[in-house]
Amino acid sequence: MTEKAATLRDHLDDFIADTLSRCTRCGKCFEACPMTRYSDGLSQAEPKAVVSGVLDWLQQTPGNAESVAWLKVCTQSSRCIEACPEGINAMKMVRVGQMSAMGSLGVPAAHAAMSGREAKDFFRVINAFSETQMTSDEIDRWQR
Repeated sequence: MTEKAATLRDHLDDFIADTLSRCTRCGKCFEACPMTRYSDGLSQAEPKAVVSGVLDWLQQTPGNAESVAWLKVCTQSSRCIEACPEGINAMKMVRVGQMSAMGSLGVPAAHAAMSGREAKDFFRVINAFSETQMTSDEIDRWQR
């Protein structure tokens, strides 16, 4: 993270760079997620491939179908955070991946259900993005 993040986009870019540099794609975050059993195809998905797809979204490259499915079912249980051996806030990683998949970071939206008011959970997504799990220090730096 830079000394002083000037904008929310700077904060996100710093988070993305840090996550991409530290994530080993082990899949522990995906394995800890209680929601994977509720999505078609995720219960048998390869955790490493799903996490790699989410990291693709962080790089603003379309991820695989399984990563989109995981982004859709995330309910922010935070179990993924504790599961990460690298200390990455995996819930925030998924949220930023959702932002990218929805077309909010510059990449075209992955799926109609991921973007726009037609999505049944449009306002839930807005609330999730507004709570990006910044630490107190990050919030202080961002508000300066």
